Amino acid sequence: MSVRRERRDAVENRQLILQTAHELFSEYGVQPVSMHQIAKTAGIGQATLYRKYAHKGDLCLDMLHEYGDRLIKEIDRYLTSSSGAPAWERLSGVLDYWIDAIEDKAELLLETEAKMNCDDDRGNFFHSPMYRFSRDKIAGLLSEIAAEDPATDFDPDFAAHAIICSMSPVGYFQIKKERGYTREQIKEHYRRMFVLTARASSVRRQA
Repeated sequence: MSVRRERRDAVENRQLILQTAHELFSEYGVQPVSMHQIAKTAGIGQATLYRKYAHKGDLCLDMLHEYGDRLIKEIDRYLTSSSGAPAWERLSGVLDYWIDAIEDKAELLLETEAKMNCDDDRGNFFHSPMYRFSRDKIAGLLSEIAAEDPATDFDPDFAAHAIICSMSPVGYFQIKKERGYTREQIKEHYRRMFVLTARASSVRRQA
């Protein structure tokens, strides 16, 4: 078999595995589905599956990376289409995408966290394109708000990192469970924080 054919087969197998896992997870949930079930449903040998993914956490991580790539494109399109809106409103919109992603991919996130080795940088969100993209976009929007009050000593990059950390799945589900907030209530609380930030900047500018 030629190298080119082998590479094409590897790509096709990966897509088949991911699509099969997505369908099984959607039907049964992430935790109950076994690697054996994924291989059998996809019509491939378990050895083929395990050559690509050492365990289910590996597979879930790959699915999250694919989802992250799509999410980046969606957020980019949103920011382009809403470029005329106030910065706090666009920032709220970005966080809405984040919250929806956490809710929709909760099982994948938890399975990945449970299976990945702490020393494995593949599972380190802060090394991912999604983190870098989000921090840059959020910092840019915060800079727009801060620019209205240039006298304020404000570090948008630090603030963006802090916001992203507050949106970690562990922290998100902890506050949701502890306080009983719904998805929409959490979105609204973030929105109010950004509105207050924008208003505070406006008040200082007028003083």
